[in-house]
Amino acid sequence: MLTRRFVGLSLAAAAAMAGRTTSAQTPMTVAEQYQAEGRYLPFYLNLRARADAGEEEARYVLPWFAAFVGDEATAIGFDERPRPAGTPLPDLAGAEVSDALETIVQAAADKQIVVLNEAHNVSGHRSFAARVMRALRPLGFDTFAAETFGGMGGYRAGIPFHSRFGYYTADPVFAEMVREAASLGYAFADYEQTADQRLPADADMDAQTTAREVAQSANLIHNVLKPRPAARIFVLCGYSHATEMAGVGGLWFAGQLKAATGIDPLTIEQSSNWPATRPEADTPETAAVLERFAPTRPLSVWRDGRAFGNRFFDGKVDLSVFHPRLPKVAGRPGWLAADPARKAVEVSVPAFEGPALMQALHMDEGAVVPADHLLLEKGQEKATLLLRPGSYFLRLETVRGIEPACGTMTV
Repeated sequence: MLTRRFVGLSLAAAAAMAGRTTSAQTPMTVAEQYQAEGRYLPFYLNLRARADAGEEEARYVLPWFAAFVGDEATAIGFDERPRPAGTPLPDLAGAEVSDALETIVQAAADKQIVVLNEAHNVSGHRSFAARVMRALRPLGFDTFAAETFGGMGGYRAGIPFHSRFGYYTADPVFAEMVREAASLGYAFADYEQTADQRLPADADMDAQTTAREVAQSANLIHNVLKPRPAARIFVLCGYSHATEMAGVGGLWFAGQLKAATGIDPLTIEQSSNWPATRPEADTPETAAVLERFAPTRPLSVWRDGRAFGNRFFDGKVDLSVFHPRLPKVAGRPGWLAADPARKAVEVSVPAFEGPALMQALHMDEGAVVPADHLLLEKGQEKATLLLRPGSYFLRLETVRGIEPACGTMTV
């Protein structure tokens, strides 16, 4: 039997529901899928389509994001152009070489700050940065700072590693470097320019560049050197940020830091010395090194008693690193397989349709940035993952979404 009280409450509830405003529900954009769900494929495929249609912004960003998914043909080769016919190569007849990692370790022994640059479209630069980070730790380096880091001050080993920690950390190679650094005891530091440190959008480009470099230097000083004056810092940045002398765009981050603190950093350039996808597209300096020395490991080159490097960085950095052109190993990049901290593991691939990523994620972190992933070819049944020791779960990302985990493994 319905009581008056029940009927009254029901009518009141109905009235309340009738007065409730229904929020508009809209489909997620590919950017929201990437941010909220960690889905790389929709964003990547959308970028490709927009770039193919000639959209300038997409063409600018695509090589960076292609690196995140391991598409090196696009990441490195997207804007490659052959050297003009007859371009002379630098004369390296009397040059000498040294192992780049050993050279860096020796040069860093009495340095407080080491600044290494990268090209943002080359994951291989991050793999080398991981080896530098690993080698600097026994020297007493205790702090790792990187361009676009955000909210990294509280990161510790075992905490789920999210792409929001920095734009480039969505690259699994970068994420694994940071995870390893945490396990080695590094503290982390943000130093990127903040919104209130930016000039108006209509300001002169050189002025905007200088404002960013000054802000980055000031932030590193405030966040690290002010509270810990004896901190020894490894910094990973892009391109000209590693230069100590003024050049195009003015005085960049490393030079600003040196001027503000009096600390002379060890500055290392590798951003312009990665082999192109085709030998004929190598820079003249890279072509000369590969032709003269046929390296199988990263090298530093010395000519006439000076470090040899790309002409745009000559005299503006302390060292340059030239990387070898390595063949693939089981379908994976040779530079990644060469990392002694990683082991090649063959896994079975579940049946799939359309574009797909095979991913390995850390078991103790959950569904965040993968430890490794690769784009699969149509009908591929086996794949090789390159993983550091640990426990992982495996899954596919397809155009339909994230598929249920398909297995676990311990390396």
